[in-house]
Amino acid sequence: MNEYTNSDANDIERAQEAALRPKVLAEFVGQEVVREQLSLVLEAAVRREAPSDHVLLAGPPGLGKTTLAMIIAAEMSGALRLTSGPAIQHAGDLAAVLSSLQEGDVLFIDEIHRLARTAEEMLYLAMEDFRVDVMVGKGPGATSIPLPLPPFTVVGATTRAGMLPAPLRDRFGYTAQLDFYSVPELATIVERNAIKLDAELEPAAAHEIASRSRGTPRVANRLLRRVQDWAQVRGSGVLDLEAAKAALKVF
Repeated sequence: MNEYTNSDANDIERAQEAALRPKVLAEFVGQEVVREQLSLVLEAAVRREAPSDHVLLAGPPGLGKTTLAMIIAAEMSGALRLTSGPAIQHAGDLAAVLSSLQEGDVLFIDEIHRLARTAEEMLYLAMEDFRVDVMVGKGPGATSIPLPLPPFTVVGATTRAGMLPAPLRDRFGYTAQLDFYSVPELATIVERNAIKLDAELEPAAAHEIASRSRGTPRVANRLLRRVQDWAQVRGSGVLDLEAAKAALKVF
C-alpha cells in the first residue's frame, strides 16, 4: 500500500482534512445506522439538558471517528478537548486533562486502547462517578482526596476494539462500529469537498476517485487533492475523467 492509499494520516494531512470535515451530523455522509442512532442519543441528551452518554467509536483509520467527535461536541454545544492513548502514559497525565474540563465538555481520546493501565483505572471512576482520587503525600502517610469533576462526555476512538478491557468498554453508553463506505457515498463526499476546494469536478471523475479510495473518505480526499494538482498543472483546470485517470496513474 503506498502513501496515497494508506488510510493513516500525518499532522499536515489532519490539518488539511479539518477544512473539509462536516460540522453537523446532518452533513455527515454515510454510516446511516450510526448517524441515526447517534442522532437519537444526542437529541435526547439535549432535551434532558445533560451531557450525552459516553461514546465509543470503533473502526479502521480514516472513516470519520475524529470528525464524529467534533460533531458530537458541536451538537452538544460543548468544547472539544483532544488527546490520545499514547499521550497519556501516567495517571497524572490523565488527571491534568480531567481537571481542566468544564461542564458539558467533550473529551476525545484517540487510540484509547493504548491508554496506560493506571490511567485506565482513573478513567473508570471519572466516567462513572465524575471524580478522580488524588493522592497527597507519600508512603504510609499518603491520603486519597476525591476531586469532583463537572459532568462531561468521553468519546473514545479505537481501531482495535477487541483490545479494550471489558470494564472500560462497558462504561460507554453507546458504541458505534464504523464500516467502509460505498462508492456512491464516497463520490458524494468528493463532490462536496471539491466545492470547498473551489474545484470544478465532473461526476465521472468523482466516481473514478471514489472507486479507487478503498472505501475510505481520508483516501478519497487525498486523491481529490492530487487530481486537483494534476488538473491545475498539466490539464485544463477542470477535474474531468481524463484528469482523474491521469493523476491516479501518476500517484
